[in-house]
Amino acid sequence: MRFRTLQLMRLFGIPVIVDYSWLPVVGLHVWLASAFYLPQQTAGALPVWEYYVFGVLMTVLLFGSILAHELAHALMARLEGIKIYDIQLHIFGGWTRLAGEPDRPMAELRIAVAGPAMSFLIGVLFILCLLVVQAIAPEYPLRLPLRETFRYLFLGNFVLAMFNLLPGLPLDGGRALRAWLWHRSGDVMEATLLAKRMGVGIAYMISSFGIFSAFWWGEYLTAVWMVIVGFFLKNVAESDYRRRQRVHTAEIAQQRNEARWRIEGTVGSVMTAPAVSVSPDARISEFIDHTLAEHRHASFPVARDGRLHGMLLLERLREVPREQWERLAVRDVMEPVREDYFITVRASLDYAARKLESSPAGHLAVIDADGFLIGYLGPGDLKIPAA
Repeated sequence: MRFRTLQLMRLFGIPVIVDYSWLPVVGLHVWLASAFYLPQQTAGALPVWEYYVFGVLMTVLLFGSILAHELAHALMARLEGIKIYDIQLHIFGGWTRLAGEPDRPMAELRIAVAGPAMSFLIGVLFILCLLVVQAIAPEYPLRLPLRETFRYLFLGNFVLAMFNLLPGLPLDGGRALRAWLWHRSGDVMEATLLAKRMGVGIAYMISSFGIFSAFWWGEYLTAVWMVIVGFFLKNVAESDYRRRQRVHTAEIAQQRNEARWRIEGTVGSVMTAPAVSVSPDARISEFIDHTLAEHRHASFPVARDGRLHGMLLLERLREVPREQWERLAVRDVMEPVREDYFITVRASLDYAARKLESSPAGHLAVIDADGFLIGYLGPGDLKIPAA
């Protein structure tokens, strides 16, 4: 499911995005903590409004811990040379969207364990806060709710870390397992397949335990939630494998065909490859924040799974009001595929020069004999002064 999102803030230059689906979860957590958890743990010794103050504090610190977990992934990925799209918080927690994949097993491992390591550190911090409160404020009226707040956050962060270390995709433990298998075999796809199968198995175990708890203990709400979480993990594990497979297949095809494309006197000998393309489903705000910020072209090919869908012209994009950037997708403003937007890889340089002069985009998408996008051709590639 694709939910509407809003940008909450930027941390270290990384946008923090929240799904609207995340907002009811925040409200539900405040209510459960304030109306049930804290009163039960403190025998109802405080006024209701104080419980809600601590419930809000507990919720802010818990979701702040989840954000810190994802930020650790993002900063480690940045240290490994991988650009970050954003951090997204959603109904199931959060995830960090990377612009690429690690090219070495150890880089994969370091990125994977950074999140759980941060959660463990935060858990230790809350243990220390708990010990300080018990040691220096034995008679403090708010000692009980403070103690329970810190104890809850300590347990929450440790559970978050341990759950994420389960050895199956898409969890951090699954990525660590993939890194280890990749290091042993040298085959990233075989490692991804095994980690995906482990993740699907874990998802089925979680769902099965939820169903068991419903029949054995009558915990129907818990059962429904565990089945949903299991279903979510299974789908994400399988989609992660399919995405990695597509990327791997494209890389292999690129390597195999590069020599065949580089025929002297043809477009393939001078084109820029691979092409910087944008997905038709990408939001305009995402394109502007990431792709355009890194590649200052006047036009971009729009492609999905290697197939050319259209051309995005900055001249057309300037007509879109800023307040619509988050709502509209690239497909809503792109130009449809026309013959004067692309050229075949085996076309002659003379023909390419003539076609570039008449191209409305100022550049041409380069496609192979099967119609797949393989490169990009601009005046600079042909040493033609730009108009």
